[in-house]
Amino acid sequence: MNKEYKFEIIRRVFEEQKPFFYSDYAIFSLETKGWRIVEIFQPIKEVIIAYGHKNISALHETTLEITKEKEIGKEADCIIAVNANKACSDLSEEFKIALKSGAKIKVTLEVDNLKDEFFAFGSPALKLTNEKSIVIRKSDYIDDRTLAILSTKSARDIKREIIEKLKNPNQKIIITLEVLKES
Repeated sequence: MNKEYKFEIIRRVFEEQKPFFYSDYAIFSLETKGWRIVEIFQPIKEVIIAYGHKNISALHETTLEITKEKEIGKEADCIIAVNANKACSDLSEEFKIALKSGAKIKVTLEVDNLKDEFFAFGSPALKLTNEKSIVIRKSDYIDDRTLAILSTKSARDIKREIIEKLKNPNQKIIITLEVLKES
């Protein structure tokens, strides 16, 4: 994307006389209902590294969780990974603003040569303040752990080959969260 195009987008938003947020990744305009993505200049992504655990069952029908905690009990059926390097509070400002604009995100789970993908949505109501967890929900329920709602998958829907590998505490998983530009 060339500098002239970026400058034109910034100039147009500035002329609207609304507050805006600009970074190397995107430009956002503050609207009555919250942030709006005006343009994405380069991918807005977060990459999370986490690990498996012997108690991972991933049987929850409506949620999926990634936690910084190192230990979980057998009842934690929504958790797919532990010892994560990020929680909601650790996400970049660009990513948080994009989520709060209601952006659609693609979630990619990679374990060795296995991959699974699904989609979810942000919301202006997101808090993104939890310091230990990230939760993705099929429902529209929001608390401080909620990263995204209206997900196309929960823990139970993740490929079982991936979940089997994640029962090994030494197994690394790479979770990529990418904001998708509206079409």
